[in-house]
Amino acid sequence: MSDLNHRSVTELAGLIRAGEAKPSEVMQAHLDRIALREPIVGAFQHLDADRAMERARIADTLPIGGPLHGVPFAIKDIIDTDDMPTGWGSDLYRDRQPDRTAICVQAFLNAGAIPVGKTVTTEFAYFRPGKTANPHNPAHTPGGSSSGSAAAVADFMVPLAFGSQTAASLIRPAAYCGVCGFRPTINSYPLEGVMGLSHSLDTLGVLARDPADLALTDAVLRGVDPPSVPCFEDNLPRISLMRGPHWMDGSIEMRDACSRALSAIADAGAEAGEMAHPPVFTELTAAHNTVMSYEAACLRHQEFDLGVPAISPQFHALIEAGQQVSEGEYQQALAVRDRANAILDQLFEDTDALLVPSAPGPAPAGLEATGDPLFSRMWNLLQVPSFAIPFGKAPNGLPLGIQLIAPRGADARLLDTAQWVQDTLKHSN
Repeated sequence: MSDLNHRSVTELAGLIRAGEAKPSEVMQAHLDRIALREPIVGAFQHLDADRAMERARIADTLPIGGPLHGVPFAIKDIIDTDDMPTGWGSDLYRDRQPDRTAICVQAFLNAGAIPVGKTVTTEFAYFRPGKTANPHNPAHTPGGSSSGSAAAVADFMVPLAFGSQTAASLIRPAAYCGVCGFRPTINSYPLEGVMGLSHSLDTLGVLARDPADLALTDAVLRGVDPPSVPCFEDNLPRISLMRGPHWMDGSIEMRDACSRALSAIADAGAEAGEMAHPPVFTELTAAHNTVMSYEAACLRHQEFDLGVPAISPQFHALIEAGQQVSEGEYQQALAVRDRANAILDQLFEDTDALLVPSAPGPAPAGLEATGDPLFSRMWNLLQVPSFAIPFGKAPNGLPLGIQLIAPRGADARLLDTAQWVQDTLKHSN
């Protein structure tokens, strides 16, 4: 098959299980794509094609084991592996070689998946970008900090990649690159072996091109059986557009994409409407900034002490700002979060998911920055699960997307809802 690198995770696993494709054939298709496009996109910080193919050939000879048997995947370069360097996007740790493999990576390995390499991240998963370009237009950013992972999935180099999010590090690059991204309820996935920045905000996530793939990997990471195909024939999801306090800070294209998505959902028969944001939501972005800078200053003070140019001016400014936050100001920000969460829990009694912007608009031009995290900060602070779905394109041809938000702990329902919404939106384009 000549299109193996365009297949979803679920399709690839099925083809391998049925004996219609070998893991080595699947791997070769992806390595060929990497060889063709990596000089342009620059998604990988460390690529070990020979080792990946060796593992794939071994998988050819083994009985079909886990649900990801023979499926290639990539790993964000803040996640430890004992056979590849993990540099955290930093010049300080460029040659760092861990002696352990992160629990999340081991879960994929146990399920039969095969790692291809480490993808580019911003420095310490913050603002200073790496080399990666947007595969839809290399003159534009792919977003950050999961830049390499989003670009690799979007450009058909891998069907699956780990990302993470502390502010907007997974949802925004998913939107800019036109792929799906899932960030679960905080602490749902194991963070052992993953670089930390902010203990109450750091969340592991996964990027793929189909919601079904993220439901499958969710099961793998939770150690449960793969889910059945969702059925909504008698119970369509209730979805509400929440414009939010920053609605007018988004582009016309993004606002239009959200409105068109809601119309398509309503036309498909679901209960769809609008829901006003509570007044306390206007305080969430500032509260997120306070919490993130304070916790980063506590955790990464050793790097800060080395100063510029050992670390970037951007990261130095983050830690410096965090050092100016008092314990009282930090606790006040957490209190804002808790107050907003109590109200949000009540709102979800009347809806299953909120439809909100995933980014201010299409990916901005230039590779010197990764775009504005504005539209994910509040949701990350609230620790709720979120799902990025590509939908539409801007006039310049770059992807747009929407974001679905669900209550804390309602991850399974969100994954099912995301599948229904994506299928619905595909039929509306």
